[in-house]
Amino acid sequence: MKYTDVLGVSFFNGTIVEAVELALRAAEEHRSAYVVAPDSELMIAARKDNRIMRALKGAELCLPEGNGIMYSSDILGNHIKNRICCIDFAAALMARMSEKNMSIFILGDDSDIVEGASINISSRYPGLRPVGTDDGYFNIEQDLIDAINEAKPDLLLVGYGSPKQEKWMYSNKDQLDVGLMLGFGDELPVAAGSVERAPKRWRDSGFEWFYWITKDPKIIGRMTKRSKLVFTAMWRRLFG
Repeated sequence: MKYTDVLGVSFFNGTIVEAVELALRAAEEHRSAYVVAPDSELMIAARKDNRIMRALKGAELCLPEGNGIMYSSDILGNHIKNRICCIDFAAALMARMSEKNMSIFILGDDSDIVEGASINISSRYPGLRPVGTDDGYFNIEQDLIDAINEAKPDLLLVGYGSPKQEKWMYSNKDQLDVGLMLGFGDELPVAAGSVERAPKRWRDSGFEWFYWITKDPKIIGRMTKRSKLVFTAMWRRLFG
């Protein structure tokens, strides 16, 4: 398998099928590995926050989800072959885990979203056994960790949003008795059915960002910030 460096972070450079098989192997070995899918904003934040950077570097798999990651890799001369969206990766992974009758535990911070995601995932992947959820019920961190360890899930979806979920997985991996963790914050509302995805033609075109601007022009400021990663890659390529 090939990994490609983008500004200090090693991204998986292969197909989604290969990524899923690597993640499935880690889950079967039950070693509390974790998967992240940083966007451009998180990458910029990681360059300013060593704890975020350590969390990204400590991941079993770092998925190249955002177009900013893809553009930056090309600018740096380290082409990444395939963009892998976290929601598509999760769907393929859960389908494989359903075949093996593996188990899942879902974390989030919104009760409706966590419940909706749990219901929809159980319906779509009937072989994937739900063994627990948490939406903020556990006020003490150790109580939550104890509950997760009692359930011993093969897959722990961590839907806290970035960078909280990446820091949480990195900080707690040695205390947890789980197979595999996946940072799933932006995707959990999609799994719950409360947020739609952009149409496939927009996702495939590389202009998904423009679709979301047409839906909500107020996010243009956030989208502009994401261009910082591309400019950072340009600076690195030109000046080292």
